Amino acid sequence: MCSRRLYRPARDDKLPNVMVSPEIALERFLHEKHSRGETKYAKIGGRIAVEDLQPNHLYRFLVDWMNRQLSDIGVNSTGGRGLPPLHFDLVRADNEFASAHVFETEEFGFIVATQPMVDEMLRLSQRLIAQNLAFMHLQIAPSATSLELAHLLVLVQFCLVTSHEYSHLVRGHLDDYQPHAVNVGGLLYQAQELDADGYGIYHELEYFFKGGGRQIFSTCLRISNERALQNSILSCFLLSIMVQYCARWAGKIQIESDDRAEHPPLPIRIQYSILFAEMWCREVGSISTLWMTDGTLSQYFGAAARLFPLQKKASWDQLVGWLKSPQSEEYQIQVRRGLDQVRTGGS
Repeated sequence: MCSRRLYRPARDDKLPNVMVSPEIALERFLHEKHSRGETKYAKIGGRIAVEDLQPNHLYRFLVDWMNRQLSDIGVNSTGGRGLPPLHFDLVRADNEFASAHVFETEEFGFIVATQPMVDEMLRLSQRLIAQNLAFMHLQIAPSATSLELAHLLVLVQFCLVTSHEYSHLVRGHLDDYQPHAVNVGGLLYQAQELDADGYGIYHELEYFFKGGGRQIFSTCLRISNERALQNSILSCFLLSIMVQYCARWAGKIQIESDDRAEHPPLPIRIQYSILFAEMWCREVGSISTLWMTDGTLSQYFGAAARLFPLQKKASWDQLVGWLKSPQSEEYQIQVRRGLDQVRTGGS
């Protein structure tokens, strides 16, 4: 979820204009949103003080890791767009509300994820490993423990989610003026969600295959062979896509598209995310894309889908059936055109 309007806190002209810490600014932002009764923020609580946790705690590791990434952003990442100082925090949430958000204030750009989302990532990663133990240890992590692999899968999912939210900022999706609004129409937000998926995936793949993430994988999985390491990174990435999107899909009752929705149907997001990953492997990473046609994707989707009970998947077949039907053709054409306009600036 991204906030589409710049937040300007109330000011007292008698007080000096002192730069506050991002943690205080975030608490102030959320407090004001709650006091106004804004429903978009009703389920989001205050920040979790990860600095009080043990240095090796998963929450603290993720927050510290993310803020290191945000403090070292270069022009290649932003495309030359000027950004405010960026900060990430983990926040509490009501009713196990798993979500991530991005918003701008006058002082900072904030990316937040809720504690239930991180807990869900860990729970699903552990369940995925337990249900596919032989495959995980033979094909992905022969020398790593199940907990080490679970934490690595959490990091990949976490990076997928936070890179998506970061991309909303970089791609200007939060700006008041949207140059494509007239041409794209009611599907603008859905096109922007797919645009953020793609931009975020390119960032994540670059980091894990060519940046600091490669060393994290090598160290955690104890793999030094380059080809084996590359295969393990790719498998973890593709599995993480399937797990995260299935988690967002589970329990949703949707059998056709809704033009009023901010997000496209989850099968559409899976489809485009796979296409973005294939494009990066082929055009940037020089990595084989045989996995597109050799049954890997079906295997990984099946493994992710089995993490959820049948009642949570009651509408999946109907939605997929609708997306394959002639009735959905016009919708899919409009989404594709909208994405092309948002990505390239075409008319």
